[in-house]
Amino acid sequence: TRFRAAGLAAVAVTTTPEFAFNGNTEPVAQGSTRNPWDTERSAGGSSGGSAALVAARALPIAHATDGGGSIRIPASANGLVGLKPSRGRVPVGPDSSEPLSGLGAELGLARSVRDCAALLDAVSGPAPGDKYVIRDPSRPYTDEINRSPGRLRIAIHTQSWSGDPVNIEVANAVSSVGTVLEGLGHHVIPDTPVFDWDQFVEANLPVWSVSLAEGVDALAGAFGVTPGPENLEATTLACVEYGRRVTAIQLAGALAVFNQVSRTVGTFFTNYDLLLTPTLGEPPQLLGELDSNDASLSPSEWTRKLFGICSFTPLFNATGGPAISLPLGSTRSGLPIGVQLAAPMCEEGTLIAVASQLEKVVPWAHRIPKVNAGEC
Repeated sequence: TRFRAAGLAAVAVTTTPEFAFNGNTEPVAQGSTRNPWDTERSAGGSSGGSAALVAARALPIAHATDGGGSIRIPASANGLVGLKPSRGRVPVGPDSSEPLSGLGAELGLARSVRDCAALLDAVSGPAPGDKYVIRDPSRPYTDEINRSPGRLRIAIHTQSWSGDPVNIEVANAVSSVGTVLEGLGHHVIPDTPVFDWDQFVEANLPVWSVSLAEGVDALAGAFGVTPGPENLEATTLACVEYGRRVTAIQLAGALAVFNQVSRTVGTFFTNYDLLLTPTLGEPPQLLGELDSNDASLSPSEWTRKLFGICSFTPLFNATGGPAISLPLGSTRSGLPIGVQLAAPMCEEGTLIAVASQLEKVVPWAHRIPKVNAGEC
């Protein structure tokens, strides 16, 4: 409704992985969505179809959602700007009050910080019946583009919280951005919030699985079908079956872990204004590396595999704070590298101001993928 009220015309329905629980967009039902920078590579996910269209210059912006990185992952893979706003910044109703038990957020993908800020201005703000209402911004987000954020304290961290290796080109890109930020007058200090990664991933499993079970069963009832291997991918079905067995006590325990992590990260941000990390630990993956139809994987194994690949993004779904991926790097072969900036709750304005600073000194508008609408 707010997209339409802003004058935006919906021209297509794009692809996502099945029920959005994947870091790429290769559903069995529709096949692979290919990356316009290299069609043998993934467009990321879950908002992979939106990202591919925007990156290929078919659209200026596209809607996207983020429950564990689903805006920021495809932004990184496709060389785009992807902002996950603070929990409650963009309404998610009326069909839900807290999608994914509060992990889910709505916004979109764009090619510039300006367009990202304009979209946030157009769709943010509370809606009637919202469970929570958060602090309004002090000024329109588009006004942040030319505002100096002052001299900020920015933590930098390039090692994966999951322990998975980080590609050297990715780590170097983040370090280079840190150097640029220092040149802009900011204090850049190596540091990281410390939390139990294994406990965090295990908490995501019941939350995601319960949500999958709820969504699958609602659609099965509406269409009069029985969920099974003939209409669901293997990991989806396994997670749905697991989600049906999750008890209220187990779900409450998972949410308690998220609360603990949120307090840790919130305390961390009392000493820093921003946290700089990679968005993904590696450049865009080759197609097929995240196979959600792999029947050999248990729900826990699938969740760990998925979160290990996108280990920098889901933390900020749990905390609810905003995080943005910017296309500030590229590999020697020309693939985009996303760099993530995260902030305390309600500090989207700070993210946009700093992102705009970076866009001016490390511009990316001239980088265009080989598959693009201008050459089709």
